Amino acid sequence: MRRTYAPRLFTAGADPSGDAECQGVLNPERGVFHFRDLRSLGSVAGLRDEGYTLIYGQALIDDYRARDIDQPLIDQLNESFAAVRSAGLKVLPRFYYATDIGEDDAPLGRVLSHIDQLKPVLEANADVIAVLHPGFVGAWGEWHSSTNDLTRPESRKQIFDALLQALPASRMTLARRPSHKLEAYGGPLTEETAFSGAPLSRVGHLNDCFLASEDDEGTYQLPGEKAYAAADSAFTPVGGETCGRNPPRSECASALAELSAHHFSFINTDYHPDVLDDWRSGGCFETIACRLGYRFVVMEHESSEQIARGQPLPLRLRVFNDGYARAYNPRPVYLVLQQGEARRVVQVDADPRRWAPGEESEMCLEAQIPADLPPGDYQLGLWLPDASERLRDDPRYAIRLSSGAAWDGASGVNLLHAAVRVVE
Repeated sequence: MRRTYAPRLFTAGADPSGDAECQGVLNPERGVFHFRDLRSLGSVAGLRDEGYTLIYGQALIDDYRARDIDQPLIDQLNESFAAVRSAGLKVLPRFYYATDIGEDDAPLGRVLSHIDQLKPVLEANADVIAVLHPGFVGAWGEWHSSTNDLTRPESRKQIFDALLQALPASRMTLARRPSHKLEAYGGPLTEETAFSGAPLSRVGHLNDCFLASEDDEGTYQLPGEKAYAAADSAFTPVGGETCGRNPPRSECASALAELSAHHFSFINTDYHPDVLDDWRSGGCFETIACRLGYRFVVMEHESSEQIARGQPLPLRLRVFNDGYARAYNPRPVYLVLQQGEARRVVQVDADPRRWAPGEESEMCLEAQIPADLPPGDYQLGLWLPDASERLRDDPRYAIRLSSGAAWDGASGVNLLHAAVRVVE
C-alpha cells in the first residue's frame, strides 16, 4: 500500500502559517518561549494553552557568590522543574551571579564547584531540560564583562568542560559567541561528527542580540565567525532573543533569512517587544513561530498489505523537514500497530536528529511483527515519544507530524493512512 502527499511547504514557496497544521502543533524542545524565574516560578500551568512548550528559566544565584550551593536551593530548583514537568513544558535554564555590567560574578574555583554541586539537579531533571544556557560568566550570565577574568579562553574551556561533565550525555549546552566554541573544541560540525557525544557535538549557539547590529552586538567579532556559526548550527540547538530594533536588518526579510541560515530552534517572545511587534506588523511572526526548530511532514509511505506473525514488516517512509532546524535531543521512533483500543509498538532504526531542515529523508524501516500478535487488521502509526522513561508515555512530549498522519492526542501516536493484515 502506497500513499503520497503534496503538503503546503514553506521551502516550496507556500505559506501554511495560518493553517491548523501550524497553529495547532505544539511540539517539544522548539518554538517561541516565555521568560520565567526558577527561584520564583509562579504558575506555568496555562502556557501550553497559549502556544508554548518552552520557558527560559533564569536562576540568579548572587547570594551564593561566596558559599556552596545548599539544600534549600536544590529543593527550590527541584520543585520548579517538577512544576515544569507537570505543565508539559521544557526549560532552558541559566544560572548566573550578576544583573548588571560591573557587578561581581564569582571566581573560577567557585563557579566550577557550583556546577559540580548542581550536577545532581541537572541529572535528575534532564528530562525537562531542553538545553542548558552556559550562564555563570559576567552580567546576566552572557559571557562578557566578568569581574573575575572568566572570559579568558582557558577559563571558558574549564567552564564548558564542567558543564558538559555535569549534564547527562544526552544533553547539550550553548556558546554565547561562536568563537568560544571554536577555541574550546574546534569544528564546525559535519554530518560525520554530529551527535557523536564528543564535546564538539554537545555545544550549540546562543544569540542574545539577534539582528540588533551588523555583528549582533558583538556576537560575531572575528573573521569567519558568522560563517562558522551557520555551518555548525546545522547540527546543534540554536536560539536566543532580539535586543533592540535595527531596521532594516531587524525586520522580516533579514529575520527570515537569518533564522533559516542559522537554524534557529527557539526564540524569546518577551524581548525585545519592539522587534517582535515589527515582525507581527510585517507579517512574518506566524511563519517564524511555525518554522522554528523542526517541522516534519510526511511526503510518502509504502508498506505491505499483509504480513505473517513473526515476520519483518518493511515501511518505506519519506519525511520532509520544513522547519529551520533539526531535532537536537535523542528520541526513539516506534512503528505502531493499532486495532481498536489495543496497540503494539515496535522500535525501528531511525534517528529524527538526522532529518535535516530543507531536505527530504527517505527511510526503509523494518519492524519485527510480534509472534504473539493476534491475527487481524491493524492501522499503522508512528510514535516519536520522549527518550526519558518518565516522559515516554506523556503525549505532550511526543512529536506530532505536521501533515500526512492523524494525531491521536491521547496517546501521542501519528496514525498513518495505512493498514496491514496480520495472518498466521
